Amino acid sequence: MTVASAVANPVSFKGGYGVMPAYNKDWFDVQLNYSLTNRYAIGASSFYREGKGSTAEFGIAQFNYLMKRWNELDSQANVNASVGFGGRHDSVKDGAVAAYAALEADYETRRLYSQVSAETLQSEDAVQFNRYRGRLGVAPYKADFDELNAWIVMQVDVMPEMDDAVRVTPMVRFFYDNVVIEAGASLDEATPFVAGAAHF
Repeated sequence: MTVASAVANPVSFKGGYGVMPAYNKDWFDVQLNYSLTNRYAIGASSFYREGKGSTAEFGIAQFNYLMKRWNELDSQANVNASVGFGGRHDSVKDGAVAAYAALEADYETRRLYSQVSAETLQSEDAVQFNRYRGRLGVAPYKADFDELNAWIVMQVDVMPEMDDAVRVTPMVRFFYDNVVIEAGASLDEATPFVAGAAHF
């Protein structure tokens, strides 16, 4: 069984806390959550987006649900869903209502890593941001669970409301103990991408 994908998911173990920040040149996310059980978590998220027609900050109270997990001897797969409600602040309107939804699936072995996800931020005045993501990675070596695990990953983001609607980002992904760290840069404008996750 592998646990790296579980660390980066919005639901961990009962009583576990999670911190998941991600940074790019025109968006920034921070998600904090607490797992009530091994299937349900509550949390709060902050999202910042710079788009074609608007720039906005969102504060969202979130509910995360592990819909399904498959644990095998040498692999793991997960399907997670998230919904949330909160508010939006920007230079146009202060205090607008906002909603969030996401669906994510991943499959991982000690040598392969894959993930697909879709998420949406919706708000008043037709302010919205959508992101569709696909990832495929390979580990250059096969590590044990208590060793440093590494993957070379290709990430493709499709974000219709952003200036760069399609972004291809090669990156490295490291996992050790209960921490995941990812770093890379997009192929088009060398846009930096940094993300992480920790559960404790």
